[in-house]
Amino acid sequence: MMAGCSGGYDAPSGADTPAAPNGIEKLPAQEMLTTSAAAMATASSVAVFASLKEDGTAMSFDLVLGTGVGQGTMSLNGTTLMEFRELDGKMYWKSTREGAEAILGPGDASKIIGGRWVVTPTGTEDGEVPGPGDFGDKDDLLASLVQEGAKATVTGTGEVDGTPVVFVKTTGSDGTSTLAIQTVGEPYVVQVKGKEAGNIEFTNWNAPVTVTAPTGAVSPDELMKDAGPSSSGSSSG
Repeated sequence: MMAGCSGGYDAPSGADTPAAPNGIEKLPAQEMLTTSAAAMATASSVAVFASLKEDGTAMSFDLVLGTGVGQGTMSLNGTTLMEFRELDGKMYWKSTREGAEAILGPGDASKIIGGRWVVTPTGTEDGEVPGPGDFGDKDDLLASLVQEGAKATVTGTGEVDGTPVVFVKTTGSDGTSTLAIQTVGEPYVVQVKGKEAGNIEFTNWNAPVTVTAPTGAVSPDELMKDAGPSSSGSSSG
């Protein structure tokens, strides 16, 4: 797994002093959301683990996201389907053999595509080639946590993986979910739970993100050319 799921706030390396209370639990519920959203908008990075289930199918994302840089995996029913890396304005993605078969069905094309890195300019993967979508964009993902016009209600306080939090239930056009906002350090969301949202955990805020471009990546056109009828019988991949 690429993203750890322990502790929400990060103290300086070697620090023994716990993060100070931030007082967010004293604010009205709606103000808690806007305050948290403003704090998250300035975060440099975050690790995300999301698990969603629909119609008996379980999907998960394990991501480390910075600004214009990130990496992670996408899995279906416990099987890794895809790995992605983003840096220098480019999105790299690689389907496993199982992932290629899920997209294209079994056959020579899946054998050729599975295990090969593909590269596209960042932002062109949605709708054209597979990719993590909004889950792969830190700013879009964090902004989506606070639904515009949603009704907010405080449901209590507690802890998430040892981090003290206040729980805020939100109901809006995207459904109902409960956000756990940490009450120490920066008021970041450390967990989201809901029928539509599934379960999402946010950890390792503002940690350095180092991503290396894979070698041998090809464009989608090059990949599909290799996977076309003329390549029947090819053993690449």
